[in-house]
Amino acid sequence: MGIGIPKEHQGKIFDKFVQIERREEDYQGTGLGLSIVTSLIELFKSEIHLESQENVGTTFSFTIGFEFNEEKSREIINNIEVDLSSNYVYNILVVEDNKINQMVTKKIIQNSNLNCTIVDDGYAALVALEREHFDLILMDINMPLINGFDTTRKIREKGIQIPVIALTAFDKQEVSEEAIAAGMNDILIKPFEPTKLYQIISNQIIKKENAD
Repeated sequence: MGIGIPKEHQGKIFDKFVQIERREEDYQGTGLGLSIVTSLIELFKSEIHLESQENVGTTFSFTIGFEFNEEKSREIINNIEVDLSSNYVYNILVVEDNKINQMVTKKIIQNSNLNCTIVDDGYAALVALEREHFDLILMDINMPLINGFDTTRKIREKGIQIPVIALTAFDKQEVSEEAIAAGMNDILIKPFEPTKLYQIISNQIIKKENAD
């Protein structure tokens, strides 16, 4: 499968949020697949192995021994916990005026062992960006004083190229054109699933790191 993995990268591909030399036209996954597969296989006291030749392909193999016990198998599956945390602690700035949304978003982010700073409006976000480094910004669109679009424009005018993800309850198509024009990188529709948030965060940070 695939196009093969260089030997120097073969030890990395089972880590979380790792994708080797991904092209823009490739599927925009999270880089969690092999990490999750490895965790599942380890639950059955086995190991996963790979044979890979660059520009040819990769073969993964493992052996699992099963007992013919349907109840025990169901218990194992139900007790599987998928760890979506990253070894690197990213610093996320959340710009959101709604207190309930602040608490929900903060809980989701901290459950992934990411650092989270919350500000109530766009002007406070500009101040925070002058004082601290952030890896990504989650930007609510509808806020008092200054909306998310105008805040993002001011961020870009300062030459700050941190990925900005729009948070909105509107349909994505309704805001996508203005979001792109403002300099935003992606849109996340509220309410959102934690896995969707992790996917967007990892995709945008990896894309920014590759661009640098």
